[in-house]
Amino acid sequence: MKTQINHLLALTLCAFGLANAFPTAEEYPEVIPGPGLPSLASLNLTSAELYQRVPSPDIVKRLERRFNLICNQVPQCSVSDATACFNFLNALGHQACTVPDPFLSNILFCTAGGCNWGGTNFKEGGGLVSSFCSDVATGGAAVVFGCSQSNGLVSGSNAANGNGDLVVTITSQS
Repeated sequence: MKTQINHLLALTLCAFGLANAFPTAEEYPEVIPGPGLPSLASLNLTSAELYQRVPSPDIVKRLERRFNLICNQVPQCSVSDATACFNFLNALGHQACTVPDPFLSNILFCTAGGCNWGGTNFKEGGGLVSSFCSDVATGGAAVVFGCSQSNGLVSGSNAANGNGDLVVTITSQS
């Protein structure tokens, strides 16, 4: 009987320890969609879910290269914040992520914690560029997996999957 009580006590303490190892929803920064993109609520998603999903590096294998990956040393944001934005944009699937006029500004697709995912139009001759948001996510995943530093920070640029005219940039909010 004493052994069973000890096992039960050990299981209870272990469960309590594991429960406290995972952050609560209040501990995750808010994931904020860029202008014109659907809200998390409309997608039945929470910021916590977007932080908890771990993308596979295999997603980068489907990337049709149209741009040379650029890794920046500054300003960097955390890989976990960048990953939350990846998960948001990937969840949008075939929703259009659009950047209007070339070279005007960086259009914001997502903000999470101290990280921004933006898009720039590099189309010669003008006109808007657009890609599925999941393709923007794939292009950004190449940055997350290819530019991550040992300190858990990342910053860089890459084209959306299959579209060299829409360049995705991951950087800190600074």
